[in-house]
Amino acid sequence: MKLDKTLSIVAAAALALTLSVGGWVLQMDARALLTQAEEQEIDATSLVLATAMDQAATLSATHAESLARDPAIITHLKSSDRAGLQAYARPIFEQLRTLGGVDVLHFHSADMHSFLRVWEPENFGQDLSRFRPMIVAANHDRRVRKGLELGVRGLSLRAVSAVTEGENLIGTVEVGVDLKSLTELSKAATGADYALFLDAAAGITDKGEPSQETGLKIEASTDAGLFQTLQQTGSIRLSRAAYLDKAKIDGRTLGIMGRPLLDFSGRMIGTIVVTRDFTGLEGHLSRSLVTIAAVAIVGFLVTFSIIMVTLRSLVLRPLETLAEQVKANAANKAEILSSLPEFRALQSAVAEQRNGEQPS
Repeated sequence: MKLDKTLSIVAAAALALTLSVGGWVLQMDARALLTQAEEQEIDATSLVLATAMDQAATLSATHAESLARDPAIITHLKSSDRAGLQAYARPIFEQLRTLGGVDVLHFHSADMHSFLRVWEPENFGQDLSRFRPMIVAANHDRRVRKGLELGVRGLSLRAVSAVTEGENLIGTVEVGVDLKSLTELSKAATGADYALFLDAAAGITDKGEPSQETGLKIEASTDAGLFQTLQQTGSIRLSRAAYLDKAKIDGRTLGIMGRPLLDFSGRMIGTIVVTRDFTGLEGHLSRSLVTIAAVAIVGFLVTFSIIMVTLRSLVLRPLETLAEQVKANAANKAEILSSLPEFRALQSAVAEQRNGEQPS
């Protein structure tokens, strides 16, 4: 193989390898930055719902404490006047529902039985101590308790406060906030979609019995159709640790974060799912990869051309000319062929050799 072809192949291979490694490092760095940006964005998005839930729990606890100290409520609950308590509490419940998204106002007797569900007064009498640890705790130590808990109505963010008269426990009062309103509020603030999936096996029937159902079901969401699709693709699952995933839905790239949904007692009862549209970020990565590839190709062509032009002017052409002069036995009177010292030395050596071989 001729020297020019050998040098071309070696130069091309070396350049291609160098640019490939550089491009690979750059695209790996771009992907790492994208992953970090996506994680930070979805973490911040998830924090909005967590903050809204904390604030709602605090507000529920405030309402529960206020109602527990209301003299009229103490009187009606102490005298077991269900009708009187319903008449008094119903307007309060309607106002709280309108202004604060409250969907549960529930009074319990001192023996932890349901006394009055204001939204459903005909449904009472269940023994709540069997499946409501929040009520048991508030009844036991008479301190306000708050958190997520399942009830006959479903999952709510609840607060329970003891109703007392002096040292005597009259009962407890419970205020619960609709989770749907919290997810909608979070979506309005971030533009992301939220859902709470409940483990059906952790549910409670209307009679206060453990549910016989299995699987995950949507308890509250900002886009039921979207989350049903994600559930069908297997992107939503129960997990005791937070997880990140991606899915393509209707041409969009969605980032998915799942976090365990824990009730007041620390039992995992489902998962909180947050989805964020990452199509724009993914598109930016694609454009970056195209740019890297274009720069690598142009850099290869330009650098290879410069290298080969330099080699031809400093090495290949002087070699060809020197070879022709040697064949013509005229190297001793040849002009300087190259600026490289090595070629100048080679020319001198050839000239001296030819001069030594000429007859005297």
